[in-house]
Amino acid sequence: LWPSAVSPKHCTSVLSAAPATHRCPRDCGAVNSRRATLSAGPADSPPVHTAAVDLAPRARQPPRRASPSRLARARQPPPAMAELVSDAPGAAEKSKETFEPPMSLAQSVFRHGRNPTPASEKEILDLVTQRQMAPYYARVCAAFGISKDESLYAKMKDANAAEIAALAAKKEDAEANQGDMEVLDALFDAAKYHARIGDRDGAYAACDVIVERPKISTGKRIDAVMLKIRVALFFDDVGNAKKQLEDARRLAADGGDWDRNNRLSAYESAYLIVTRDLKGAAKKLLGGVATFTCVELCTYPEFVFYAVVTNVLALPRPDLKKRIIDSPEVLQVIKQIPHLSTLVESLYNCEYSVYFASLLEIEKVLLDDRYFSQHTRYVIRELRVLVYTQFLDAYKTVTLSSMAAAFGVSVEFIDGELARFISCGRLNAKVDKVDNVVHTTRADLKSKKYQEIIKSGDVLNRISSWRVSCRSNRDCFL
Repeated sequence: LWPSAVSPKHCTSVLSAAPATHRCPRDCGAVNSRRATLSAGPADSPPVHTAAVDLAPRARQPPRRASPSRLARARQPPPAMAELVSDAPGAAEKSKETFEPPMSLAQSVFRHGRNPTPASEKEILDLVTQRQMAPYYARVCAAFGISKDESLYAKMKDANAAEIAALAAKKEDAEANQGDMEVLDALFDAAKYHARIGDRDGAYAACDVIVERPKISTGKRIDAVMLKIRVALFFDDVGNAKKQLEDARRLAADGGDWDRNNRLSAYESAYLIVTRDLKGAAKKLLGGVATFTCVELCTYPEFVFYAVVTNVLALPRPDLKKRIIDSPEVLQVIKQIPHLSTLVESLYNCEYSVYFASLLEIEKVLLDDRYFSQHTRYVIRELRVLVYTQFLDAYKTVTLSSMAAAFGVSVEFIDGELARFISCGRLNAKVDKVDNVVHTTRADLKSKKYQEIIKSGDVLNRISSWRVSCRSNRDCFL
C-alpha cells in the first residue's frame, strides 16, 4: 500500500488482469505463484508488487502420489557443486580479490581421500606444484602415501625460501624508508604467502605478529584473525578455529564494520557445522543469504546449500515456506543445486516418495562436503525423523501398508524405522503388530515438564541427602 500522504485517487488496483503466475516487473527474479496484484501509484513512482493472501485456513493435505517423471528427476545424478554459477550480491567484486589459502584445494583433497583416483591425484599435485606449496606437498604425500619427488620438493622449497627472504627485505625497507601502512602491508603479504604455500605454523606466527603490533586499527586486527581462522579451517584445526573466533568476536564488538561482521558470521557458520551445532548455524546462514560476500570461504551455491539443509531441520513448516521456498535469494540458485529444491518442496507438499528419493541423492552430496561429511548420518536420520513426524501428525491411526505406500518403501522397512525411533523416544506413536496399525499419541507438554521437574528434584534430593550424611560423618572429607 502507498503511504497515507498520497491521495487515494492515485491508487488503483488491477485484480482481474493479474495472471495466475506473475513475474515481478522490476526483473528481480521473484515469482509469485498465487494471486498477485499490482498497486500503481503516481506516474513517477515505481509499481508495488503485493500478493493476495488466503484468509481461510487450509486443511492438511493428504500425501500426494508422485508422478514417475518427478521420481525420475529426483534420481538424476548430481553435478559437481564447484560447477554451479554464483549470483550472490557483491560476489563479482569479491571474486577479484585474492584470498589464501584456497578452500577449493582443501575440498579437492578431501574428496580424493574419500575416493582416490589417478585423475584427482594428478589434479591436486599439479595445483600444488603450480603454486609451489612445498610444505603442503610434503603433507599431501605423507597423507596419501604418494612417493615424494625429492628434486621437485627441493626446488619448491628453495623458491619458498627466496620469496620469504624477499618479503622480509620488503618489510625492513618499509620500516627504514616508509610509513606504518607500508610496514603493515608487508606483514600481511608475509602472512598471506605462508598461507598460500600451506605453511600452517608460519601463517599462525605471521598473523600473531600483526595482531600484537601496537597502533593498528581494529579492522586490520580482525583481518589477521580471520586469515588465521581460514588457515585453521583449511587444515581442520577445530580447536584453534574456536579460539580465533572468540578473539574475532571480541574485536568485532570493539569496532568491526559491517562487511567484516558479515564475513565473520559466515566463518562462525562453518565452524558450527563442523561442531554439529546445526541450529546455531541455521540462524546465521539464513541471515547471510541476502548479504553474502564471503567468497573466500565457499561459493554462493554452497552457502545456499548449507543454509537450506540446516534450516529444513530448524524452521517450522510455515516459516520454511516463507523463508526458504519463497525466498527470492534462494530461488536464484536453488535450481542449480541438484535435488535440493525437490527435497524442500516435496517435504512441504507432502510428496513423501519424492522426498525419500531426493534424500538418497542429498546424502551423496553431504558425504562429498568436507564440513558435512562427518555428520551425514546424523543429518539424514534427523531428516527422516522430521518427515515421519510430519506424516504421523495428520493421523490418529494409520496402517503400516498405507504409510509404506506413501513413502515408496516396503512394510518391513517402515516397521523397522518406526520401531527404532519410537524406542528412542523420537516419535510419539505405538505400533500394533497384530493389526499392523500405527497409533499416534499427542505429547502432553505439561506432563512432560512435570516429569522433568520431578526427575531434577530427585537428583537434587539425593545430592542434599549426601551432603547431610557427609556432615554427620566427617571421615568422608578426609
